[in-house]
Amino acid sequence: MGPMPETRLKPTPPFYMCAVDLFGPLVIKDAVKKRTHGKGYGVLFNCLVSRAVYIDVPEGYDMGSFLMVLRRFVSIRGYPRKMISDAGTQLIAAGKELQKVVHTWDWEDIKNFGKARGMDWQTTKSADAPWENGCSESLIRSTKLSLETAIGSAIMTFSELQTVLFEVSNLLNERPIGTKNCDPTEGTYLCPNDLLLGRASTRVPVGDWDDCKDPRIRWKFVQRVVNTFWRRWTRDFFHTLIIRQKWNHERRNIQNGDIVIVQDSNNVRGQWKLAQVSEANPGSDGKVRDVKLRYKNLNQDPKYCGCPDTVVCRSVRRLVVILPIEEQV
Repeated sequence: MGPMPETRLKPTPPFYMCAVDLFGPLVIKDAVKKRTHGKGYGVLFNCLVSRAVYIDVPEGYDMGSFLMVLRRFVSIRGYPRKMISDAGTQLIAAGKELQKVVHTWDWEDIKNFGKARGMDWQTTKSADAPWENGCSESLIRSTKLSLETAIGSAIMTFSELQTVLFEVSNLLNERPIGTKNCDPTEGTYLCPNDLLLGRASTRVPVGDWDDCKDPRIRWKFVQRVVNTFWRRWTRDFFHTLIIRQKWNHERRNIQNGDIVIVQDSNNVRGQWKLAQVSEANPGSDGKVRDVKLRYKNLNQDPKYCGCPDTVVCRSVRRLVVILPIEEQV
């Protein structure tokens, strides 16, 4: 397993390092014609450092509706320095219907929209590799469980669904992100709302408050809240990022020319493709994690008429090496 990215190990403003993913489809009924139903999808933005969440729903399937959600997000939280996402059919949490629609989007226009405002948009390299955007996938799972518990099979209007998603995002921001602290002088557990709101929940805070109108006192109060969050973040949450929970055993690096079987989650096991590694570039630590494969899409015709190679990018965790380059004659 690779080392934790440096962007997740340094204190930053909320949503400065961000990831986005889509999920759905969600059934929506018309506000006027109650019997008319449509479909939408959810967009989840999450901060890679503080693990805060922002969830919204666009009005349509087109790329313009997604950009409208992105503009609403940055108007509240500001433009991130880096945005990580899947592209096109690489979406895992989204349904097949949404995958087909998103595949028609021009992702270069989306990247240019952020690049013009100083945002670096980065897409995952390999398809069918949900762990490369695992931060978003785990939060989408929690979002779906919350929606299933809150609304069940009920069908809501666009405004009602958007309100529910906002409240779900607030509940996710109240979740603990660090280890349990037994010191009563340190207050409650650490959660993303401690940085966003200055308190764990949206309820009215109780306690003695200074009524002085001196702006210097207010500035010191805000600065104390932020410093307290990052001090507790370093003590209760940072050390949990260092532990590698899986993929601890080192294996042979896949090399150019290896013959592999491509494990595809959409196909039956006996129908996996046979491919050859055409490009294997190691990472900063010398380990190969993503490779480019070439294979031929053969039809049922026994006569081979010649067809061009298809080149795809896959994670090494989806490959089975059957003939290494060293054993080929």
